[in-house]
Amino acid sequence: MADDSQRNFRSVYYEKVGFRGVEEKKSLEILLKDDRLDIEKLCTFSQRFPLPSMYRILVWKVLLGIIPPHHESHSLVMKYRKEQYWDIHHALRVIRFINDSTPQVDVFLRIHQLESGKLPRNLAFPLVSCHFNTFKYSILFNFKL
Repeated sequence: MADDSQRNFRSVYYEKVGFRGVEEKKSLEILLKDDRLDIEKLCTFSQRFPLPSMYRILVWKVLLGIIPPHHESHSLVMKYRKEQYWDIHHALRVIRFINDSTPQVDVFLRIHQLESGKLPRNLAFPLVSCHFNTFKYSILFNFKL
């Protein structure tokens, strides 16, 4: 009980009732305060507990390697990623693989195909969806288009 006296009453109550979310959020905030995010600890945390929605995008971007674990370089890397997106988007428009009516999911798929060297030479080639890459690119380019 000595440990409980130093903790918040609400945290102790939630834990006794069966809700562990308050402590989980605090431990995630402690992990995210480090200058260099520990990817291994974040991975373990995300496997054990649900991620709060306010931190979900940041954690997934770090875990997927979209942004580096150093806080000070996040904005610069995202700026470069946005420029990269628009360059590839423009290239796909020039070679007429996408247009204004192309659904966003198909645009992400074409971007992945172009970057991985698997863009078909024929426009009539059917689109084969890959859910992981669509998810990855929708997180990667999480900004208003």
